[in-house]
Amino acid sequence: MELLLEQISEITHGVVLNRIKPKVQNEGVEYPILSISQLLDEENGIQDYEVPSVFVDKKKVKNLNLARENSIVIGLTSFHQAAVLGKQHVGKVIPSNFVSIKFHNGIMDPYYFAWYFNEHPEIKRQRLIAIQGNSSVKVLSIHMIRQLMIDCPDLSTQMSIGKLYYYQKRRQLLLMEKLRLEKSVLTEEMKQHLESL
Repeated sequence: MELLLEQISEITHGVVLNRIKPKVQNEGVEYPILSISQLLDEENGIQDYEVPSVFVDKKKVKNLNLARENSIVIGLTSFHQAAVLGKQHVGKVIPSNFVSIKFHNGIMDPYYFAWYFNEHPEIKRQRLIAIQGNSSVKVLSIHMIRQLMIDCPDLSTQMSIGKLYYYQKRRQLLLMEKLRLEKSVLTEEMKQHLESL
């Protein structure tokens, strides 16, 4: 069964950071920010990245769009992917270059949706059409995201596909880590060999 994404989820645009900043810094509360560079670093197996922060006006804290574990964000600029957020993202402010998606009543497995959005040929085609244009910054529109037709098999099928996608991503990260470690060991061995000459 195919359904419009907006029929099965709540799609929320991230916050414009300038609109939540206090007039005076000591009237604010500091929050970490989710960034595209963090998600790209994580995709490349880098875990020790810098996390930017923002001071938020105490009166605006209750209106923040904050990351939750297993929630989904889609990058609107440069990172045109869906990402399932983990524990390391919880409590980070989701800025305006993302939309967050919360599915109604557990209708959608988050990893299935990430696979569907990132890998399904029809969605890839729609994304390519949406980000083409004359501007130097390629942006996905929220309207396009809301109008996506999503194939919704039963939840057990979604979970099976989602689990495979999760393990595929995990395997890629472990392979990158293995290559990094091998390179580090090789570099150290070469250094020791040169010093012994």
